[in-house]
Amino acid sequence: MGRYAKIMFKMTKGHRGLYLFGFFLTFLGVVFSLTSIYVNKILIDVLNGDAPAGKIAIFITNNIMGGQDFLRQNIWIFALSIIGITTGMALIQTSKNIVQASVNTSIMKEMQLKLFYHIERLPYPKLKTMKNGDLIQTCTRDEEVLRNFVIGQINMIVYTFCIVVLSFLILLTVNVTIAVTSIIILPVLSIYSFFLIKEVRKRYRKTDDSESRMTSKIEENLSAVRVVKAYNNEKYEIEDFEKYLADYETKFIRWRKTSSFYFASSDILVFGQIVLSLLTGIYLGTQGKMNIGDLYLAVTFTSMIVWPVRQVAQILSNLAQAIVSMDRMDLILNEPLEDITTGLTPNIQGDFVFDGTGFQYSDGNEEVLHDINLHVHAGETIAVMGKTGSGKSTFVNLLTRLYDYTEGHILLDGVELKDIQKEYLRRNIASVLQEPFLFSKTIINNLKMANKNASEKEILRATTIADIHNTILSFEQGYDTPVGEKGVTLSGGQKQRLAIARTIINDVPILIFDDSLSAVDTETDLNIRSALKSRAKNTTTVIVTHRVATAKDADRIIVFENGTITQCGTHDELVNKDGLYKRVYDIQTRII
Repeated sequence: MGRYAKIMFKMTKGHRGLYLFGFFLTFLGVVFSLTSIYVNKILIDVLNGDAPAGKIAIFITNNIMGGQDFLRQNIWIFALSIIGITTGMALIQTSKNIVQASVNTSIMKEMQLKLFYHIERLPYPKLKTMKNGDLIQTCTRDEEVLRNFVIGQINMIVYTFCIVVLSFLILLTVNVTIAVTSIIILPVLSIYSFFLIKEVRKRYRKTDDSESRMTSKIEENLSAVRVVKAYNNEKYEIEDFEKYLADYETKFIRWRKTSSFYFASSDILVFGQIVLSLLTGIYLGTQGKMNIGDLYLAVTFTSMIVWPVRQVAQILSNLAQAIVSMDRMDLILNEPLEDITTGLTPNIQGDFVFDGTGFQYSDGNEEVLHDINLHVHAGETIAVMGKTGSGKSTFVNLLTRLYDYTEGHILLDGVELKDIQKEYLRRNIASVLQEPFLFSKTIINNLKMANKNASEKEILRATTIADIHNTILSFEQGYDTPVGEKGVTLSGGQKQRLAIARTIINDVPILIFDDSLSAVDTETDLNIRSALKSRAKNTTTVIVTHRVATAKDADRIIVFENGTITQCGTHDELVNKDGLYKRVYDIQTRII
């Protein structure tokens, strides 16, 4: 529990003064509440003509309220006292609500920002192993469960502690027997709660995991809605989702049954405690050891003690939920962040050497790349071809250090690639991905993501090179046209060209096209490559492609097979040699 307490303590960092002030207001609320009941007890004594019993009753009656005779003649004092106490309680409760709301929103902002920051800074290989549904669940529901526990339910624990201690101490001044009787069942209730809550916690975790899988399924279908409709697969997906719902329903009902059983069965103990105190009070009354006012005080205080204690059991159940949520958040927050600031910042020209380079995924059994030997000169354009799964994308991912090679070396302008600062490296290497992603913003805002300070001239140059400028102008709102979620309002080719323009707004020494020209037609492909050549003679360009028409104008063509380079040369050289490139060339030539 020490680890969980530390985490909860960290959550309130920067707000602890206000957070602790909320506990003080809770204590004041308890004091006012108990005072209100005690004033009612004195009123009953006055109306019945009973002499005040106990030091507290004697002190309040004689020293604060003027004595019994005075009070009997001025009953209005009780009305005024009750109105004053009630007003004070209302002000305290309002203040506490404001304080809790302020702390709650501040912690929510900071926790969600912390989670989002951590996710954004996780290494790419780790992010690929995480499910989007799990991440969304953790950043929303789990964060909310934990925050509500820290803000609201810990406050309830403080309230329970104050009400039990103060009520018990006051009852001791009335009668020791009734005081002991008022808490005699509490240990039984606590032990009962301790054992049952373990099962509640276990079942809640299963329910939470099931909900996470259901969220992942929804997210996956929303992302693949075009595929689902294209294959007329709606019925299957609905039926499949129904299985997730059924699993969640089963686990949720099991969890709620266990939780409900506890609360229903604990009511027996709660009412048993109240009845026991009532019977004890009646017995003491018949013995002349308690009057009606004392009996009222004892029964009311017992109710005030036992219900919050029973509520604490629910808080223990919520603690189980909070711990599960905390554990799920820790799965993210305990992951080490990617170090993007440590390393060298050499002058990058674009000359890189692969020397016996190999790579194997941490969860794989075989090398994806092996014995890669290649020297690419600054300003050179190379095309990378190969069958699907031959290692082309992994090859270019090593350049941006999305993955780090596991064997050999990669030298960039004579510097070991692993020694170069990742942030600096990625600023000098621009990548256009095979599947472009556009945010649900306007075209101009998507373009400026790469360079927020890009001038109108730079934007025009980039969109002209990407052969998208005239298309943008044909839209009614031009560059201010919203592209919709993931660029849904644009065609595949338009999205790809816009992504290319976004990438080449900045002049960088290395430019990578990871099969990103496949979504545009051959003529547009040629126009883009021609414009790129005229833009910068010193830019090293790597083009991953399946098209011979795209590859043939490159300075060199690299052919990958089974994770290694099997051919390297110009178009004219390779078409005259037996090998994969010639076979692909013959096939594509026949098709044309």
